[in-house]
Amino acid sequence: LQPAAVSELTDADLQRYAAQLLALQRAERQTNQLRYYKPASDKAARIHTCTSHTIGVGGGNRAGKTDHTLVEMVIRATGQVPVSLRGSYPMSKLRGPIACRVVCESLTTTLYPVILPKLRWRTWSGDGDPGTERGHWGWIPKHCLVGGDWTRSWTDKLRVLRLLYRDPDRPERVVGESTIQFMSYDQDPSDFSGADMHFVLHDEAPKYEIWRENRARVMGVGGTLMVAMTWPDNPAIPVDWLFDEVYDKAQPGPAKDPDIDWINIFTT
Repeated sequence: LQPAAVSELTDADLQRYAAQLLALQRAERQTNQLRYYKPASDKAARIHTCTSHTIGVGGGNRAGKTDHTLVEMVIRATGQVPVSLRGSYPMSKLRGPIACRVVCESLTTTLYPVILPKLRWRTWSGDGDPGTERGHWGWIPKHCLVGGDWTRSWTDKLRVLRLLYRDPDRPERVVGESTIQFMSYDQDPSDFSGADMHFVLHDEAPKYEIWRENRARVMGVGGTLMVAMTWPDNPAIPVDWLFDEVYDKAQPGPAKDPDIDWINIFTT
């Protein structure tokens, strides 16, 4: 509309145009939820501003560990930075198309019912009605899927997701393809050997043998090793090695490893 025409709009015209704008915004929020992402707290925002190569994220149930760390992976794999993080996100972490790996407790009880729905743009995760503030659509933007289609991007046999990496400054320009490989803790540690990985996310604490294999995958390319976990109540679960190798070395003081950080987030 030209400025002169705006003054001639009736109330009914304004209501119609406003309704169209809201519909467009709802549609864009669904297809590009990543753009509207906001960290739940300042502590959670540290997951995105941290530049260490080994990062631990601790928190209780429903603290948002999985969502915040998945978003960090999607940012790196697509080159798309949410509006809320522009100006604070270290652009040096965007390295172009990358190879990622997500390791979860179970393919049947964690990957398919929990993690993949958090990534599919058509799927709503949350307590409220779709589009409300009590949840979110899948974090991977539709325009970052191959052909804008989940089925073309996802290979179920290999459990690999292909994503378009777009220029952070010119999203219309596709630079290449990133990949995300999904694995589980019941696989043999030898299955985790092979190609280099730029980003490996462990959803809950892994066995040391799996951590060691994934550490070798990221070392050659200066990649990032991340674990998001709740400390187990059961003392029989072997996580002492994680306390010694990651948590303890991340604590402030003269013995702190400058390349290891630990971030605690809270359910509140």
